Amino acid sequence: MKWLGGLAGLLFGYSVGRFEDALGWMLGGFLAGGALDFFRQPRNAASAEDREAESARTVKALGDIHWRLKRLEEQAMLPASPMEREVAGLAVEGETALAAGPAPVIKPAAADVAPTTAPVDDNVAGSIDHPAPVAAQQEIRSEQAAPVARDVPAGDDSPFELARRWFFGGNTVLKAGIIILFFGVAFLVKYAADSGVLPIELRLAGVAAGGIALLVAGFRLRNRADHKAAYGLALQGAGIGILYLAIFGAFRFYHLLPGVFAFVLMVVVVGLSAALALMQNSLALAAFGSVGGFLAPVLASTGGGSHVGLFSFYALLNAGIFAIAWFRSWRVLNLLGFAFTFGIATLWGARAYRSDHFATTEPFLILFFLFYVAIAVLYALREAPRLRSAVDGTLVFGTPMVAFGLQAGLVREIEYGAAMSAVAVAVFYLGLTRWLVAKRRDDLRLLAESFLAIGVIFITLAVPLALDGRWTSATWAVEGAAIVWAGSRQGKWLARAFGYLVQAGGAVTFMAHWGDGSRAAWPVLNAQWLGLAMIAAAALFTARLISHRPERFMEVERGAAPVVFFLGTGAWILAGVAEIWLWSGRADEPERIALFFVATAWMFHSLAKRLAWPHAAHVPLALLPALLPVLLQSIDANRHPFALTGWVIWPIAMASHYRLLKSAEAWTADTAAGTWVRGLHAAGIWVVALTGAVELHWVTQSENLRHSAWSVAAVLLPLALMVVLVSSRWQRRRWPVVTHPVAVLVWGAAPLMLLVWLWVFYANLSHDGSSAPLPYLPLLNAIDLGHVLALLALLTWRLALREASIALPVGRGVWLAGLGGAGFVWLNGVLLRTIHHWADVPYRLDALLRSVLTQTALSIFWTVLALALMLVAARRSTRGLWFAGAVLMAVVVVKLFLIDLSNIGGIERIVSFIGVGLLMLVIGFVAPLPPREGGAVEAPGEPT
Repeated sequence: MKWLGGLAGLLFGYSVGRFEDALGWMLGGFLAGGALDFFRQPRNAASAEDREAESARTVKALGDIHWRLKRLEEQAMLPASPMEREVAGLAVEGETALAAGPAPVIKPAAADVAPTTAPVDDNVAGSIDHPAPVAAQQEIRSEQAAPVARDVPAGDDSPFELARRWFFGGNTVLKAGIIILFFGVAFLVKYAADSGVLPIELRLAGVAAGGIALLVAGFRLRNRADHKAAYGLALQGAGIGILYLAIFGAFRFYHLLPGVFAFVLMVVVVGLSAALALMQNSLALAAFGSVGGFLAPVLASTGGGSHVGLFSFYALLNAGIFAIAWFRSWRVLNLLGFAFTFGIATLWGARAYRSDHFATTEPFLILFFLFYVAIAVLYALREAPRLRSAVDGTLVFGTPMVAFGLQAGLVREIEYGAAMSAVAVAVFYLGLTRWLVAKRRDDLRLLAESFLAIGVIFITLAVPLALDGRWTSATWAVEGAAIVWAGSRQGKWLARAFGYLVQAGGAVTFMAHWGDGSRAAWPVLNAQWLGLAMIAAAALFTARLISHRPERFMEVERGAAPVVFFLGTGAWILAGVAEIWLWSGRADEPERIALFFVATAWMFHSLAKRLAWPHAAHVPLALLPALLPVLLQSIDANRHPFALTGWVIWPIAMASHYRLLKSAEAWTADTAAGTWVRGLHAAGIWVVALTGAVELHWVTQSENLRHSAWSVAAVLLPLALMVVLVSSRWQRRRWPVVTHPVAVLVWGAAPLMLLVWLWVFYANLSHDGSSAPLPYLPLLNAIDLGHVLALLALLTWRLALREASIALPVGRGVWLAGLGGAGFVWLNGVLLRTIHHWADVPYRLDALLRSVLTQTALSIFWTVLALALMLVAARRSTRGLWFAGAVLMAVVVVKLFLIDLSNIGGIERIVSFIGVGLLMLVIGFVAPLPPREGGAVEAPGEPT
């Protein structure tokens, strides 16, 4: 709930104001969600003894129920007479003795055994009235009553968990009452100030006296051995908070105390609370005093007053927290001070900060920053001997993140202010790193590495910050990744969760500011590209961290690692493509994007190889799908893919695709990615063939051969040649055909052959075969030579399938029908194109159908084809082929009587009928119907 609250606060704050508002609302939502989580936690859980007693009572009740059911069953099954019951009892005892033999009898407790007169049967499991089942019952009871360990990570000292345990442990009513009392006093002070019932001096004196009374009473109870000692600590905390409230109100709102005197009193109260907390070793007292001090000016505020007084007061409180940190490692107190200081400062800055406040605000921000860096170092120095490599990730990484965000708001009107601040922070953290390394302590190595990482990050940020102010979200993302890294080293799931939240917030904020500002002066060296690249790098670093050391992360984190990797990769691609869109011309944009995709694929290939990173190894396998839309865009923009630099880039892209596929063979052979790789082999064949078809078609058009036979044949040439290449004997012995024969010869070549088949119909139905400047010659023009090449591709492909023992992708009947249909269309096309060129008949369907010559030639030609089919069928005894010829012959006959007879006159009709008749006679003589298997040859027309 706290992470959801923080994200909701971030989104709401951004929607209603600037990024300072978003930061404040994120902190407020985080704290509110954490409070809700506290109240949702189960309270007053039963102890192990209570659970054991409850389990024992449950087992006892179940045993009583079982005993009663057993008695009812025995009574229902008893024989009618006493003699029969005695005989039955003897039989049962005899069978039991023979089956089980002597068995040890465990005497149960009297309370556990129900009285009965039934014979003992040790083989009846679970009977309460038998000794052995009672022992078993006791064993079950002991197993069920064993306390179950709670699924809570060991050493969970997150601030919210500690606060929940403190508030709901012990005297919860007391602690709640103290908090309510404090709020009541604050509201009373405000009401008294507004209503003027008593003189203000008297009212404030009464409040201060009440605080002192609570403090004295609580201190007198400090040495009690019972619960009153804890009661006394709570009273002391409440008294300190009330004193804070009284002094601050008297100084800030009513001007009853001079500034110096109020400051001295605040120092006294801060020192007193720190001393009391250290003296009594009470974290609760320190927390009470600090929270009360931070809330006092907020609750008593009337909307006026000087921010200098507020921040001076907070500086005193933080000085007290720092003093306590010098002696005690109270992480919860440190986090409370951090949250209140920067949270309230952020809210004030979002609402009231103006540029003329810089001189009076910047020193306090630097002071608060130094306080919490020092507190983080003190925590590590104190805890390192006990907890090796102890680092408070929230303070170590959260302090620069939040402080730098506030600093950006302060210097937003100063040129290069953010860049100079980044350099200053980097120098500061690199100096801390050098100081820690000089100590030569292994237990401080993690802290030194963390400071080094922060210093490097801010040095990296200096350049983009000098060019653009959109750095905050990128900083969040990188800092979030660093928090995840530190949390993984320490085994702190809460720190990692906060790191994920910060990364997500940075990415969302960056996208919300996408496109802000004018065009940068330099490509790549600008905030838009560098910021998005840093977000991508942070996500990829997090994904790599999880996959490299999965044992340090929970199951849900390991499951989310691929998603984080996908988002990081997407951010990287978006950064590159957006930069190319911004700086490229419309013409060469697709080629530059393609080159970026190729470089990205090789980069991830190198990462996968050097780091043994499985996620990165999948990115090169997406190169071809990423190139496809870019290739289509290139064709749309330039009309052909090899325009401008495409003649270099696209061959490089396809060569990279196949080289990366070959590198992936080792790890994809026996994985689910193997199917994807085989599909990529097939897709690569399609892309190369279709790209060649588009390019050759453009070449013919650029040579003033538009709509000629050359342009039509140019589309076919790359398709057929690709099929011939992958099906050739030379290629069948090499990669990839030798390793993926089905993928290449079936998935890759079969679709190309389908396109070739469709091309046959298109070419013959739409083009007359003009091959200018060459004259038309049947079978020696571009269209018919294309058919010859298609036939060569078909024969080569069929031979390759046969040698590889691969069945046809379709059934034999479909295959033969498709082949016969394409051949029939081609041969008719040859005839019609010849008539068109030699007899000057227009190559249009209506003109050809009206031509007497065409009708006569078709009738005779179809009859010749029928004759050839039926002759081949008779020679090979193929009845199916013979019937195909017979069907064609029947069509000719129908055509003669329905078309030729009415529309053709003169010599053409005679030629049609005589020619067809003679051919039919020849068919009947030389091509009889082949017999069925085992049957005699049948003459045409005889019954079968």
